[in-house]
Amino acid sequence: MSTTSKKRLTEEQHELVAELVHNALQKAVTSMAQMLKIRVDASHIDFNTGHVPTIHDLDLLGRFKAHLVKLVFSGDIRGAFYFIILDHEVDLINSVCLPEEFKSEKRTENKLMKHGFMSEIENVIAALSMKEISEYLGVQLELKVPQIQIIPCDQVNEFFEKENKIYNTAFHVKSVLKGVAVNVSPYFIWILDNNFMDILRLNTTE
Repeated sequence: MSTTSKKRLTEEQHELVAELVHNALQKAVTSMAQMLKIRVDASHIDFNTGHVPTIHDLDLLGRFKAHLVKLVFSGDIRGAFYFIILDHEVDLINSVCLPEEFKSEKRTENKLMKHGFMSEIENVIAALSMKEISEYLGVQLELKVPQIQIIPCDQVNEFFEKENKIYNTAFHVKSVLKGVAVNVSPYFIWILDNNFMDILRLNTTE
């Protein structure tokens, strides 16, 4: 696990956040593995104060399509969870995990089922992460209905530039939930506003 932190995080705050992020992502990968029936590892974990950084690998994929799910949460902390998974990875997951009758591309409802299947998994993972934040920091949060869009990979970083401004991002988490035997590596990203930093300071002594 690789992590980074800026000077605005004290050692105690860094340790608290590292434990929070680690536990949340471990629950996320366990849930994802159980639902997909594949092995999953949380890799390339990076948390930091400030905005979500540019994901250069996505720019290199150009016009390839990315399935992007946004799950907004509100309450004592404002922010959102995001999943970025390539369109062909959605197809691969569905070919492994969906019943045969839903694998055909010919019927519109089957296409909707394929994307809905991944969105349901992402919703569960986001809910687990929100619960972890709530319990660690003693805050009340409410998760909203998922928002789903399919956009070219080279537009994802532009999307996050706008999201950083909307939420005035004060803290972010960027991770990859990597399938071990199945070649999928969706990004799982958190954006949290400055209330997170304020509450974090209240929960630490330094």
